Parts: sequence; C-alpha cells; structure tokens
Amino acid sequence: MVGPTKRHFLPFLILSLCILLLLYSRHRSSLVNPISSGTITEYTQHVSTASAPASFSLTIKVLTFNRLHALSRCLRSLARAQYLSGNPVHLHVFIDHFVPSDDSNIDQKLQESKEILRFVDGFEWKWGQRMVHYRTNNAGLQAQWLEAWWPTSDNEFAFIVEDDLELSPLYYKVLRSLILNYYYDASNYSPYIYGATLQRPRFVPGKHGNKLQLDSGIQLFLYQLVGTWGQLLFPKPWKEFRLWYDEHKAKGIKPLLDGMAI
Repeated sequence: MVGPTKRHFLPFLILSLCILLLLYSRHRSSLVNPISSGTITEYTQHVSTASAPASFSLTIKVLTFNRLHALSRCLRSLARAQYLSGNPVHLHVFIDHFVPSDDSNIDQKLQESKEILRFVDGFEWKWGQRMVHYRTNNAGLQAQWLEAWWPTSDNEFAFIVEDDLELSPLYYKVLRSLILNYYYDASNYSPYIYGATLQRPRFVPGKHGNKLQLDSGIQLFLYQLVGTWGQLLFPKPWKEFRLWYDEHKAKGIKPLLDGMAI
C-alpha cells in the first residue's frame, strides 16, 4: 500500500476511491455477461485486430511511498514479465512525499526517500520510456490514483500498480488480450467496461443481486468489480470518470451509498 501509515485514515481513502468508481459504474449500468467462445488458452491467444491501430501504448503507473523492499520486488517482477517486441511498455513511478513533522525521525524519513530514489534511478527498464515523479508534498493514496493519468489519446492505456504487488510474468499478455478483445473488437465492445482488474474477485452469496450466466463450455464471465490491485484503465471511460468526479467534488456531492458504512 502507498501513502502515510496512519491506519485509521488510509482505509477511508481506499474506500472513497472504490465508492467513487462504483457510483460511476452504477451510473453507467450493471454488467454480468458471459464470455462466449474458446477455452482459456484460446481466449488469451485469439484476438480480433481488424479495428485496432497498428500499435497502442501501455504505461505502467507504479504508486509508492516509503517501502523500498516492496517497491524493489514490484519493479523486478514487472521487469521479468514477458513482453512483445515492437510493443513498447512505458514505466512511470510516482513517489509520494512523507508528511512534514517536527518529530525526531525526520532524518530517517529523508534517508528512506534517498534510498528509494537511488534505487529507482538505477533501475533498468528496457521495454520503453522510464519516468520518475517525486512529489514535493504528501498527496496521499487517493490523489496518487486520481492524478496519475490523463490520457493523451484514445489509444493510450494505463496499468495502475501499487508498490506492494508482485506481478505474474504472464500479466502483460493477459492485459494485451483484454485490450484487443474488449476495447477494439466491436463484437465484444461495451460502453460499460471501463477497464479490468487482476484482483481476485470476492463473491458474497445471497438472495439479491444479478444472476451469473456462465458459458457452458469455459465458464468464464464478465463481472462488475471495483478493483485497486492491478487495474487496467481504458482511456475514454477514465476521462469520463475524472470529469464526473470533478463535477461532483466541486458541488460537494458525497460518494455515499445506502447501507454502506464508512
């Protein structure tokens, strides 16, 4: 996790972002659809590129704070992944600043920041451009997320990774298949899909909610879930969400749902 270590405040920031995304997705619609063809292997290999551009860009946004061990493990797992020649993947590392204080461990905090910067400066990334953003003030987790990306085109994608994650070597191939299948393939396209998460879904059995319709062959399905662990963001829906967020924040509209406690 990234941000200050005030445990009573950090969950609120995470929950706030989740609620915002959930409200936005509810505003668009609910989605429970089956994946209609192929096996799991066929799904990751068979893609339609008829309407896809010759190339699209993917930028990894790594959000970090003050944990060098977690960050080094995360970046090394990203570097070990299986990428494709001719498909650049850019790396942007966002380092949040510690909260200024008058306590006696200020020198320790400065040293931790220097060690993280030294590691990131020396980290080799050969798959695309590498950029480091070291904040001058503490932004917090929510701002780190919201300010990490504004798409410059409709063919630019972002993959948000917090520093306590370790990625599978196959993660890029999965993300690329998702982009080609659910952003560019007109037969699968839906305006209600704003991205995908690599986070494991959690189901709560109950009497209410939409029924899941599973494909009889592969039993894969699309499931509406707010995820902050390995989140792939599509450019058009993310822009819409950011504008929706700005409007509601400016008008003082709280991201609250009935029956949900904060």
